[in-house]
Amino acid sequence: MKIAIATPVMIPVPPLKYGGIEQIVYELALGLSERGHALTVFCCGGSTIAGANIERAATSPYPTQGREKENRAWEIAQFETVLKRQSEFDIIHFNYEPIVFRGARRGKQVNLFNFLKKPAACTFHNITTIPEHIAYYRSMPSLYSHTMIFVSENQRSYVPFFPNSRVIYNAIPLERFPVEEHKENYLFFLGRITPTKGILEAIAVAKKTNIQLVIAAKIDPVDQTFYESQVEPLIDGALIRYIGEAGFSEKIEYLKKARCLLFPVLWEEPFGLVMLEAMACGTPVVAFRRGSVSEIVQNGVNGYIVDTVDEMADAVYACASISPRLCRETVESRFTIKHMVDEYENTFKKIAKTGAK
Repeated sequence: MKIAIATPVMIPVPPLKYGGIEQIVYELALGLSERGHALTVFCCGGSTIAGANIERAATSPYPTQGREKENRAWEIAQFETVLKRQSEFDIIHFNYEPIVFRGARRGKQVNLFNFLKKPAACTFHNITTIPEHIAYYRSMPSLYSHTMIFVSENQRSYVPFFPNSRVIYNAIPLERFPVEEHKENYLFFLGRITPTKGILEAIAVAKKTNIQLVIAAKIDPVDQTFYESQVEPLIDGALIRYIGEAGFSEKIEYLKKARCLLFPVLWEEPFGLVMLEAMACGTPVVAFRRGSVSEIVQNGVNGYIVDTVDEMADAVYACASISPRLCRETVESRFTIKHMVDEYENTFKKIAKTGAK
């Protein structure tokens, strides 16, 4: 097949550090290209994805992260470029929610998705709980002829009216995540410093247990004030340590030795790739019962699902009885790159064969 994959222009493919969507796109494109499919990856300038059967098509001059005022214009430019080239492909895979395709043509508001003549699939990577978005999707039956892909059942549950939908879980390259049997006595928080990721709750757990918390996280400009006013005053360099945004090697070193990963999300997290990364290293996850957590965490097997800070603190101690090898096996059985690529390949073949949008 000739497949177009369009991905957000904010972060390069593959990402240098933080970038869940971009990492998934990278692994998927490599996997499909190794199976003989011809891939064109529409991405931002500065991306380095390359390989046999892969064309890299830069649709912005640079990553737009930190240039949010420019981002929307480059998104629209990417969509228009894909539309102009759509005749080259058997299927087009967008890593955007279809509401992002709203734009103007000849002074009228349209959804650019309606100008697609080739079959397309959209993978939702973000939350589906926003009422305005749900109402928009209900009002746009023209979207229903395309295939919508979700990364968890929980994410799909908020928009069940799409007739052509399926769940394909994200995955990680297991060979890059070594198992560590011997743990050290610290808690780990990995991701972004933002209220919905539960950083304050993670700090509260560290204080309740008196176990050091190591925080490896990026701070987006929109969260800088939150960090400076509410998080930074709690960082003492001893019980609460902030090491900044970690590169891959540094992240692995902390992940594999941690007593557990804290995942106290306060929103309907669509997936949560860091949970897989921790488990692959043999590190259990203690998470709040939100979003995809119950689809990934198995109580007493690879971690614990809890509802409060107090329960999370109790679960931290219980993690000592969880087998690192069993944590790893739960990822090997369900979340490998091969399994993810199989699912996407089968979906794309079915769509391309029928010719249905």
